[in-house]
Order: sequence, then structure tokens, then C-alpha cells
Amino acid sequence: MANIPRTAQFHAVGMPARHPLGVQADPMHSDMSSTESADGTGIGMEPEALMSPRSMLDAVDTGRVEAGRGMPAAMAEVSSDIENEGNGNEEDIGDDVIGAADRDGAGPTSAAAAAAAAAVISAAVSGDAEARRLGPAAKRPRLSNAPATSGCHLFGCPICLDTIREAFMTACGHSFCFRCISRHLRERHLCPLCFQPLAGDQIFPNFALNKLITQGASESAQQTNAGSNQLSLRHLTTVEQIRSTVEDGDLLDADDIDTLLMVLQQKKQNMRCFERQFEMSTMRQFLLTAQTKKVSEMEVLRKELVVVEEDLEYVSAQLDRFTQSSESLGDGQLSRSRVVSTCGKQAAAAEGVQVPNASMGDVRDAAAEQLSPRNKRVEEHFGDLEAFYFDTRMRGTGADGLDEFLETLTTFARHERFRPVATLRYGDSTASTAIVASIEFDRDDDVFAVAGVTRKIKIYDYNNVIEQAEAWSELAQQQQQRRRRGKELDEPQGEWWSRDGDAGGTSDGGALATALQYPVTEFTNRSKISCLSFNPYIKAQLACSDYDGTVSLWDVSTGAATLALGEHEKRAWSVDFSHVDPTRLCSGSDDGKVKIWTTNRRSSVMTIEGKANVCCVRFNPLHGNILSFGSADHNVHCFDLRSPKQPLHVLRGHRKAVSYTRFLSPDEIISASTDSSLKLWNLQTQECVRTFSGHANEKNFVGLTTSGGEWIACGSENNTMYAYYRNLSQPAVTYKFGNCNPVTGVEQPEEDPSLFVSAVCWKNKSNTMLTANSQGIIKFLELV
Repeated sequence: MANIPRTAQFHAVGMPARHPLGVQADPMHSDMSSTESADGTGIGMEPEALMSPRSMLDAVDTGRVEAGRGMPAAMAEVSSDIENEGNGNEEDIGDDVIGAADRDGAGPTSAAAAAAAAAVISAAVSGDAEARRLGPAAKRPRLSNAPATSGCHLFGCPICLDTIREAFMTACGHSFCFRCISRHLRERHLCPLCFQPLAGDQIFPNFALNKLITQGASESAQQTNAGSNQLSLRHLTTVEQIRSTVEDGDLLDADDIDTLLMVLQQKKQNMRCFERQFEMSTMRQFLLTAQTKKVSEMEVLRKELVVVEEDLEYVSAQLDRFTQSSESLGDGQLSRSRVVSTCGKQAAAAEGVQVPNASMGDVRDAAAEQLSPRNKRVEEHFGDLEAFYFDTRMRGTGADGLDEFLETLTTFARHERFRPVATLRYGDSTASTAIVASIEFDRDDDVFAVAGVTRKIKIYDYNNVIEQAEAWSELAQQQQQRRRRGKELDEPQGEWWSRDGDAGGTSDGGALATALQYPVTEFTNRSKISCLSFNPYIKAQLACSDYDGTVSLWDVSTGAATLALGEHEKRAWSVDFSHVDPTRLCSGSDDGKVKIWTTNRRSSVMTIEGKANVCCVRFNPLHGNILSFGSADHNVHCFDLRSPKQPLHVLRGHRKAVSYTRFLSPDEIISASTDSSLKLWNLQTQECVRTFSGHANEKNFVGLTTSGGEWIACGSENNTMYAYYRNLSQPAVTYKFGNCNPVTGVEQPEEDPSLFVSAVCWKNKSNTMLTANSQGIIKFLELV
């Protein structure tokens, strides 16, 4: 190092020649040349005048002497400020001081300037003895434009203005945070300070500066800890002093001790009063907040109570009026009509007078018994009904709001359960899994199609299935009656089938009825089928999407494929015909695309690019140019085909992928997601009207269907079908599948957690629904 020039010595330790620490304290003066300034002020220094940091610290004293003889007044002020640092007489040393030196016109010698700069650096980095004695509260002189966020305020990054972290130096001699300079070089290949060309490979670690910054931070932390320890020691010293004074009986008499006790007692009371004041103030604020909330709630309750009382008065008046009408009808017409008992007819024949069958009280008792189960259902769902009641009554006026709730209440109370009517099996007896992916009725609800992972599409005649199911149900009942009579008479029956667990023992025909149900026609697709859709205009035309990404059109009457549309690059999950234009259909795929097709072309007429996998797609039932699709990005997207570049609406609210969408009405959409919820959306306001929860769905397609805009049904991963009423967020009716043996058809008592309901479909304008599970069992259920 002795034979190396001083400017090169700085570079040898990773520091720039312009500043001994590689720090640009004032960005406005960062580009000053290292040569002497043109006006002769001496602020710019010759390279030969620069010294190493140690030499500069050693030259502080000689610099002060030189400053006393030839230094301008402004530089003398800098030296004076450094000397007075420990005494608290501190001022900012920045552009004003340097500017004053420039105005004096005569600069000091290079050695004096170097000494003054060394003094500034020494005071900023380490501080003099007096500043260390005063602790972290003592201030240090700083440059006016440098941030003073910590004890290492001189080591500020010119980009982020914070203490440099992971110091890196440029080829032109400036130091920055590694993260800041790297981010800067991605945008511009120039030095942020001197604007010299700078490439990413022209920055190097500044180990020396990084070490100084670390040492400064450590000293600051030590000073802070020292200050805390001094306060603790000072407190302990005060207590010990008082204790020693009290224990020394020679220095205090009784009056002094009384005075001392009084002072301490007063201090203790003041402290306790302050604590109690704080506690009571906090408690008062809490009570005021609670009072405000309860008053608000009480006002809401008061309004609700007024509404309930008005409605109760109105309903009671209506009930009394209808009761009087029914009693007058019973006393007049019923006594002269068919309502006459056998005993009454016998008495009339004997005495020549008619005796009424029963009083109206008996009729009312029978009605009360009939309403008892419905009242129980109302109690079970009271919370949900109550929320909907107040919501409608606060929105509605007069009898309108009450009528809306009355319709919901009666519809909900009228339907209690699903009654199984018939059972089918999609797969054969040898198939271990026969997941049904889709069930769809045709235009007239005469036939329905069933398809799934077995690649088979089976077409059934609905009326034929119901008739066969009723016939087998009657046969099963007859067998049960004969068996019951045989047991009573203790006669051997001689049946070849087992009496326990046979097919005829079930109420709906069981496996015997299931085994004998055959489809009208059956045809096989090339790949596993994911979705079906009947043409709403052409009765025999059926579309299906499959796992190969192909959309196929079939003629149900002949069982032949008429058209194959194969532009999708991945698995196609959904297909749907337009209700307005029967020649138009749409499909969605895992390739993130929604394609619009026509039945007279083999190529798509439009493609909508989605951001993620498309799980379902559906046309608006009234507006032929509007469609919606659910995506793996958790959103429901609505598009107008007349302007397909931007979505018409994006409905956000689900936490996972949207697996199904259905139009409940032209302005309402119901969506299903794998977050185990359904959501009802209003397209006019683009808001979620209601969230339905209660079923379980986290990974499988479980189906979604609607009926008349009122009922919504979906499957679940606990092998149960759930039906919701549109105005209530909790399930209204459920039906649980059993664990059916795939060979014998007999239901087993133990449950299989891997089974789930995979497809559901309402029959239009009826209370009948078809639902299937992952075993391939298809149930015909009637809502009763």
C-alpha cells in the first residue's frame, strides 16, 4: 500500500476516489470534479491532496491550525461547529456553509480542506468523547440533504435515501444499496449520480463501507441499551438511597419519618388515583360504545316488533274471517252433504233424521294434526325464515312484502321430503365404477339421456320407466303380503330366493326393478363423456362433450353421430344449445377457451379467450347473444357475443373454481363452486343476492339444476342430494343415497366415504327430479 498512489489506495479497499467512504451525502454536489474548482475556492481538491482515512483523522489538529490562519469565515464556522459538538452547540452543515465558502472567494489550502472533511467524518461516524458520554440523545452535525434515520445517517443511499444495505460500488466511484442499483440498472444503464455509462457487470461489493455501517449500527444499539441501563440503575439508586436514609436512625427523628411517610402515602394515592382514572376512562369509553350499539339495535328491534304486531293483527283478522266462513259453510252445506257417518245413516234410517258426521271442531283437530309436521319444519328453519321475513317486510310496503314472505313460507312448509319413485342403473353389473356425468331431458320431457365415464349414452322413455317401476313395486308388495301370511300360518313358501335382503323387499322395487329397466336406445362415444345438451327445437338432436375435447352431435332416433367438432386442445367440460337460435351451441374446455359453433359448419364461428380453465358454459334463456361461463379463476364471466373482446360482467365472490352456472331467470344466475357453496347473482346490480351452504363439494363435479326459478338442487360429496329454496340459504330438503352393492343391488348398512352425488336434473314443470351418484345408481325422486 505504501507505493500505491493515494487515489488508488481508496480503490484497493473498495472505496471511490471522490469520497473517502464512497458516500454521496449531497446529491446536488455529487458530480464535482476531484480537481480544483475554476473559481479557486478550493472545494474541488486535487487527487494528490487526498489522503487515507487514518491520515485525514491525524491531520485534524493541523487542519484546525491552518483553518485559523488561512481558512475563510465559512470554513471556520465548520471547524467551530465540530469543536462545539460535545457542548450541544450544533448546526446543520450543508449547502449553505459550502455556498458561503464559495462566496468568500479565497479557499484554504488542500491540506486544510482535507483536515476539515476528516473532522466532519470523524464526528459523524464515531463521535467525540463528550457525545458518547451524553448517550444516544446527543445530536451530531449532519449534511442538510442527507437523511438522518439512524446513527449511520452519513451512509445514506442516494436512491432510497435510507441507510445503505449490502453496499455495492460502481466503476465511477459511487456506492448504493445492491437492491436499489440493480433495480435502477434494469431501467437505465447510467449512474444515478454522475450519469456515466454503467453496465450490470460494473458494480462491485464495497466491503469496507459495509463494515463501517455495521459497526455504526452496533454502537447505536449499544448506546440505546446503555441509556436504558442507566435509567434502571438510577431508579435502583434512588430506592437504595431512601432505604439507607430511613435505616440510619441517627439522621432522622420521628417528625421526619412522619413527614416522609406522609409524602410516600400521598405519592401512592396519586399513583392509584391515576391508575383508577385510566381504568374508569377506558371503561367509560367501552360502555358508551356498547350503549350506542344497543340503542341502535333496540331501535331496529322496535321497528321489527311494530311490523310483527301489525302483521299479526292482520293475519289474525284474516284467520277469524275464514274460520267464520268455514263454520257457516259446515253448519249449512256440510250437514246436508256427503259428510255423514255410517252411524248417522243408520240413525236416519231408524228415526228419520240425519245426524252430522262430526262437529267442525273435529275437522279443525284433524287439520291441526296435519299441520303439526309442517310447524316442526318451520321451527327447524326458523332462523333462516326470520331473516328472510324481516328482509322482505323492511323492503316491501303493506301487504306486498307479507305476500312475498307468505308464498315462501307456504311453499317451504308444503314440501317435506323426497319420495323415491324408481331406480335405474347406468353401468352393468361388472362395472365397479360408473360415474354418471350428466342427465338431460329432451324438448318435451318424454325421454331423457344419461351419460358418463363408461362412454355410453343411454336413452330412456320416462313414462315407460315409471310404469315398470310401479308394476314391480306392486309385485314386491304382493310378495311381502304372501310372505307375511305364510309366517302367520307357519307354512313353507318354497321360494328359491332368499327371504332376507331380497330384491322384492324394498319399497321402490329394489334391485329387481332396477335390473329389468332397459334403455330405448344406446350408443357409445369415442371418449368419456362430461356433459349432455338436447336441442330445444330439434327433438332428436343431442350434443355431448368428452375428455378428448370433442363436441359431438347425435341423432337420438337413429343412434348415429352426425357431426364432430374438434378444435379444443384439452378436455371439454361443458356444452349447451342456445334457446333462441337452435343452430347455435357453445362449449368450454380446459384450454381456457369458449367456442361458439353452428350445426351447419365444422369449424367454430367465434372463440372467447378465458384466463383459466373453463368448467361450464351456459346460454341466457331469453337473450341469445348473452352467455355465462364459470372458470378456475373463481369468477363467473358474462359475455355479449356482439362484443366479445371484453366481458359484460365479472361476478367475483367464490373462493375456488366455479364448476357450474345456471340461469335462474334472464337476469339471475346461480353458480356452484368447489368452495362448498352456491351463489345467486343479480345481473342488473352485479351483486350476490344470497349464498347457499350446507352441502360438501371440494373437488368433484356434483351437478346443478333449477326448477321454475324457485328450487335449486345440487349433489354433494357425502352421497346426499341437497335442494334449496331460492329465498332461504339453508337446505330445504335432502335425500341420502345408500351404499348399494354393485352386483346384487342390495343396499348395505355401512357407508362408503368415496361415494358422491355426481348429476342432478329437474323435470320441467313438475316436482320430479333425477339424480345419480358415482356408483351409477339413478334415482327418480318426487318432492312431496
